[in-house]
Amino acid sequence: MAHYSNTGKTIRLGRVLDPKSERAAVVAFDHGVHLGAIPGTLTPGQTLETLAAAGADAFLVSPGVAREFASVFAGRGAPGLVLRLDWTNRWRDEATALGNPEGHGRLIGSVEDAARLGADAVLVYMFIGYEDPDVEARQVADVAQVAQACETLGIGCIIEPMPRGSRVGDNPYRSDYIALGARMACELGADILKTDYSGNSQTFTQVIAASFRPVLIAGGPKTESLREALDMVHGALAAGAAGMFIGRNVFQAPDPTLMMQTLSQIIHHDLSVDDAMARLA
Repeated sequence: MAHYSNTGKTIRLGRVLDPKSERAAVVAFDHGVHLGAIPGTLTPGQTLETLAAAGADAFLVSPGVAREFASVFAGRGAPGLVLRLDWTNRWRDEATALGNPEGHGRLIGSVEDAARLGADAVLVYMFIGYEDPDVEARQVADVAQVAQACETLGIGCIIEPMPRGSRVGDNPYRSDYIALGARMACELGADILKTDYSGNSQTFTQVIAASFRPVLIAGGPKTESLREALDMVHGALAAGAAGMFIGRNVFQAPDPTLMMQTLSQIIHHDLSVDDAMARLA
């Protein structure tokens, strides 16, 4: 069982990771703060309630969604609340949505804000590989300050290291790059990591070996097939991951409820991919 530094973190992170299995099926639902109203996010409250009933252990949301839909996270048996504390212009399309090729980000909230909103944990990006080394260094400084504030207030600290700067090249999913960011995030004070998946279980073991905190994989862009998404989660678990932080592959699935239920079964009950596909057929 993972050791957390204080009672507050132990209690709060127990609402994200199952205290016994140390696994979690978390839905990333923070896309609106970076991308605007994309498909699947137009009725936030309804979507959150539906996926919570389908087995989501926790949700990653923006401060605005947390405030407006607090009822989703209230009461016994409610899902955990992970608050996104930063914003980036990296993910928007340059031609159609005023994006930026390399992208920069800024903090949009504090750990104190998260405590006031009742969050169990906060999450911040840590991009590496920028052309300007000072941009990377300033972001690491921000991440370290968030980790220190989490320590002070007993809030879970989740760091999302991602090799995305222009120096990374055409393959940000190289396992050595992901492992580099993962280890740095652990050293900075992460309680949980959200990382890219390297594409297969064999290479992802390098990421797990580099990490001394639980690793949950990001879903990334929506996959071309349901099986690809299931294989990704199953492969990460086989390598030693603790679960997922997946968004579009859940809320943009043909049947989001069934997809959420199926992924939860894979994570918490070791459902095979073939059996999962039979459920989704």
